[in-house]
Amino acid sequence: MNNKGFSLVELLASLVIIAILFGIAMYLFRGTYSSTMTQFDYISDTEAFNSARSYALETNAFGSNDYACVTIRNLIDYGYLSNKNYEDKTIKLTRDNVTKVIEEIKYVDEC
Repeated sequence: MNNKGFSLVELLASLVIIAILFGIAMYLFRGTYSSTMTQFDYISDTEAFNSARSYALETNAFGSNDYACVTIRNLIDYGYLSNKNYEDKTIKLTRDNVTKVIEEIKYVDEC
């Protein structure tokens, strides 16, 4: 008799080993993906804040106020940001009216 094939037990054992390896790989990938997305969000926020700072200073958006508000849509329309996957949020820039130094940049619901 010629027994060159695999038995059902051998095939099932192989599938279990493959499933375990796949599960471990997915767990590791999910951690890496989550870490990468957190870094991407930080980079996106930094880019948006830097663009808002440039826009406010170049267009004198402050006027005589100690704050200025700019939307992501304005930054994209005026070429300060490329049209990426930014949500249309409002950025508020606060400055010291004496020294004219921008002290705080943050997202706000309304300005």
